[in-house]
Amino acid sequence: MKLKINQTDKTCTISGLTPTEADVILAIVDTANRRCFREQEESGEWYSNDDFILRLTDEQRKALAKVGEEIQQIYNS
Repeated sequence: MKLKINQTDKTCTISGLTPTEADVILAIVDTANRRCFREQEESGEWYSNDDFILRLTDEQRKALAKVGEEIQQIYNS
C-alpha cells in the first residue's frame, strides 16, 4: 500500500486504499457515529460515554493495522 493524503484549504483526499481498507475505515466511523456519541455536553463538545465496540474479520484487522501504520508514517515525516 502507498497511502497518500492530499490536503487543500477545504478538502482532504486519501488515496491508495484497497476496498478492505476502505471498509475498515467505514466500519470504525459508522460504529463511532451510531454507538458512541449520544448527547452534547454543555461545553458544546461531544464525549464518548460508551465502550467502543467493533468487530472485524482477521483480514479487516490486518488492513486496519496497515492503514494506521501508513498514517503514522505520513504524519511523522
